[in-house]
Amino acid sequence: MRRVVLGACSIIRIQSWDSEGRAPATVNDIFGVAWPQKTGTVASGRVDIICVGPTDWLVLAADPDAASWLHQFDTLFQGSTFRATNVSQALVRFQTEGPEVRDLLAKGCSIDLHPPHFPPGRSARTRFAGMPVIVHCTGPSTFECIVTLSYADYLRSWLADAALEFEAATQCD
Repeated sequence: MRRVVLGACSIIRIQSWDSEGRAPATVNDIFGVAWPQKTGTVASGRVDIICVGPTDWLVLAADPDAASWLHQFDTLFQGSTFRATNVSQALVRFQTEGPEVRDLLAKGCSIDLHPPHFPPGRSARTRFAGMPVIVHCTGPSTFECIVTLSYADYLRSWLADAALEFEAATQCD
């Protein structure tokens, strides 16, 4: 099982005080995807946009220059109820992949991670091993866990410890 801390990237939190949460139409044109409206859905295009709540989204961009993203969002959201905040320094992304990744992550949370219920493109904000984490399925055997920086060492240690069971089983086969 492979676990990696994803390096420099931009993480922008988008919030709106409008309960409808309808992003301006130009946002869809720029990113080439429809803005996700339903909690737990993910839109992937130039960036990944995770709907983590009714009026709360995370935008994950490979480009570490958050300032350019903030400028774009400020321009796009002008006159709307949407606001963008750079949270790149406050959150950490862990990628975990392998054939047993769903079983590994199920040890830490109560989400049904079976493929029919949690396919690629699905996410959930949950309590994971006692800490708040966003779990994002990026592929059939690949997940991202997004956690605040203050929990990063704990999550890294928890994943390493929980993975020992699966690594030991592989060595016995």
